[in-house]
Amino acid sequence: MAPGRAAGGKKIKKMPDINEIAKVCSTCGNCLYSCPVYNAELEEPNSPRGKVNLIKSLMDGRLETNRLNKKFIYQCLLCGSCTDTCPKGVEFVDMMVKYRNLISSGKKIPLLKKLILIFYQSFLFRKFIPVVDLLAKTPLRKKLSLPIRRKTKLKKLLTPAKKGGSYDILLFPGCVLTYFYPVLIEKIVEFLKGRGFSVVVPKNLQCCGFPYISQGWQKKFSALKKKNRKIFSAFNFKYLLVPCSTGLLAFDNYYGFGHTVEKYELTEFIYKFAKDAPVKLEIPGEKKSKITYHDPCHDLKLLKIEKEPRFFMKQLGDDFVDDKSALCCGFGGIFSAGFPATAEKILARKEAVLEEIGAGTVVTSCPGCYFRLRENLSRDVKFFIELFPAARGGDGVPSL
Repeated sequence: MAPGRAAGGKKIKKMPDINEIAKVCSTCGNCLYSCPVYNAELEEPNSPRGKVNLIKSLMDGRLETNRLNKKFIYQCLLCGSCTDTCPKGVEFVDMMVKYRNLISSGKKIPLLKKLILIFYQSFLFRKFIPVVDLLAKTPLRKKLSLPIRRKTKLKKLLTPAKKGGSYDILLFPGCVLTYFYPVLIEKIVEFLKGRGFSVVVPKNLQCCGFPYISQGWQKKFSALKKKNRKIFSAFNFKYLLVPCSTGLLAFDNYYGFGHTVEKYELTEFIYKFAKDAPVKLEIPGEKKSKITYHDPCHDLKLLKIEKEPRFFMKQLGDDFVDDKSALCCGFGGIFSAGFPATAEKILARKEAVLEEIGAGTVVTSCPGCYFRLRENLSRDVKFFIELFPAARGGDGVPSL
């Protein structure tokens, strides 16, 4: 998908039958070297082609769903690495989403993941946030990968629907920023307003729903989509801005917007509409180290967003070192909760590359990657918006 994708974005192709996919999916093995889960576990059922064969066996009745094959079905990040490298053009992410929903129907999702998904969108989760804040101040912080949140008056940014109101941008901040890093939403809004855009951040937005549909819970996803679309319809806006590539994929592929909404990820929006924005980032500490950019998997592998963030990173001059590894961080939504050992192996590979290139500071544009890297690495981690002086310091907005 090219930057500034036309309203409606990529058309969803009719998903081929699993038998057709199995015929196309050869034994070339191109997907193996790119799959973070396979490289972590080195088990054939954890390879993309292994999952094709497993799904085919489940769908034609040669296998019944059991604890082991259910584990393999869900032990996939849906990162898009295999889709990106497949010479036959097999869209593995769409395949996994479709067949998880067919096989599971919300009933055979691993129990831990289902409990997390239920809790995540409940009233209790919002009430639980202060407990997270308390635990983050204890030695359990590192063990549980808990964020130290910076409080901000986020409510002042939330906009009630106004009849006839019109805005340049409707900002969909996503769950991770809303729950754990609301100050970054404030930075994004301040930056956009400083560039002359009118911005609306609607109240009562729900999760984009990708965690649910990706885990096979179509019914819950449909309910969230319905609520979000109703909220969107209360506003007139030119652009839907989503500072989360996974959320953008959900809107592109599963919301059925057609040609009615022009959607952007954060780095591509700033690249297109604020390319002249000055960049500056101080390196903390006494020791001079390099600054690199971590490519979110969905940005790089599926949305094909690569040059946009690097245009700004290169303005840091010799301080910037390009991480061309394209390695995943192992977050994958709730993947890291369901498969923590695998996620740690994936993160360790990323950490080794950062050490090799001498990167003491890592910038990323995915809230999930930001969470994963910031709370699990002993490095300085910044969100993309913090590259711009207008979004930090001197404007009354605290820095993370």
